[in-house]
Amino acid sequence: MKIIPMKKLLTLLLLINICSSSIAQNKWMNLPNKGFYKGAWHNDSTYRIEDVYFVDTNVGYAVALPGLILKTINGGISWKIKNDSLDTNTRCSFRSIEFLDGGKYGITGSLGVRGNVLRTTDSGETWINIDPLIPDNSPKMRRNICGLAHYGDTFFGVGYWGSDTGRFYKSTDKGASWTMTYVDTNVIRNLVDVVFTSADTGFIAGAYKNWSAVAKTTDGGVTWSRVFVDSVIGGRIWKIQVLENYVFGSIEPRFFKDTVCMIRSEDYGMTWKIIAAGSIKSTVNAIGTQGVGFATPAKGWIGGYYKGIFETIDSGKTWTYVNFGNEVNRIFVIDSSHVFAGGIFPYKYGSGIYYNNISNAAGEHKVLNEIKVSPNPAKDNVRMEINLQMGTNVLLEVFNVDSRKTYRIVNNYYEKGTHIFNWDCSSVPAGNYVVWFDNNEIPQAKKLVVGK
Repeated sequence: MKIIPMKKLLTLLLLINICSSSIAQNKWMNLPNKGFYKGAWHNDSTYRIEDVYFVDTNVGYAVALPGLILKTINGGISWKIKNDSLDTNTRCSFRSIEFLDGGKYGITGSLGVRGNVLRTTDSGETWINIDPLIPDNSPKMRRNICGLAHYGDTFFGVGYWGSDTGRFYKSTDKGASWTMTYVDTNVIRNLVDVVFTSADTGFIAGAYKNWSAVAKTTDGGVTWSRVFVDSVIGGRIWKIQVLENYVFGSIEPRFFKDTVCMIRSEDYGMTWKIIAAGSIKSTVNAIGTQGVGFATPAKGWIGGYYKGIFETIDSGKTWTYVNFGNEVNRIFVIDSSHVFAGGIFPYKYGSGIYYNNISNAAGEHKVLNEIKVSPNPAKDNVRMEINLQMGTNVLLEVFNVDSRKTYRIVNNYYEKGTHIFNWDCSSVPAGNYVVWFDNNEIPQAKKLVVGK
């Protein structure tokens, strides 16, 4: 019998213990973010990962705000930029990424003055701009796509969060040709996300007027009916997920005291319940719960423009704050042991022992587009100064918190620089207001008091 030296035996036992404990316990962990913030055209570490998509537990993709598309083939251990060769006209505000046919065909959606849409036919190795393939008869020809989904060989897209109309994009040939139709604004608008569970049945998420809303189709997007609208929290449904007969949505709120809220349907969108997980103070003076993902009907997570996430294991009856992650947006569920998410870092939920030594505070977000409001309190005029570090869609509104009335200031695209807007408040009722500044980066809310 071969005798193993004591030192080797202790090392072997330690490895066995580490491996067994990591396998037995699923947890959230940071994945490396090298490559996300040191691309060929920038060296800033403040951009958030806007969307992730995984073909399987190893092959995945991510998009980040300044125009980055990245790919991993080892479950997020390393990433490579895949659109370095493209010119500056394709470096835009990517918001979504989707694949079909086993990951061979992919589409990215983006925002901006150009609204570039890119396509790959070789599993994300090369990308081309397909804007000319996508019809859009809007005055400024912006193909702004916030959300993407697929079923079979069909891609679906919706956009965008700041539009007073909702656009529904569809390609039945793997992205080779497209159609665009306007969704009835009396049903839903300000579209952010989309999911389809068959060729005919799907859900789109966004807002109806100032209230979060969901609409459903059973004819492939020809017609839509609103199945949820909220008149308490306001804002938009930012992300939506279907799991069996359950439908989950995250609420990006405007009025509610709990900034961490979601909706849940247990009957495939027929009836809904608003669920509040708790309150948390944002470190970037922003409002927004955005990410939602459930691995089972009982176990899931929600996160947003704040540090940490909320977890439930009893279908949302109770929630636990988990001090992990930063600005979690998309939560992509493969199965109960393989969940990925995008935020300041790429994140993974599952078993493993690597990369947890990365500081969760590293790379915390520095707000790039900021707003200053003065005077406050105000009597006759409010000056709103917006400093943009990059071109972005700007939606600027003032809400009367007491009466829930909305005053639109501007909704347009603006280039980098300082922009000043004035609001005459001399004829509005005295009271408490919120100045809402929405842009392609982070929505911000400033409290404002109007006195007489």
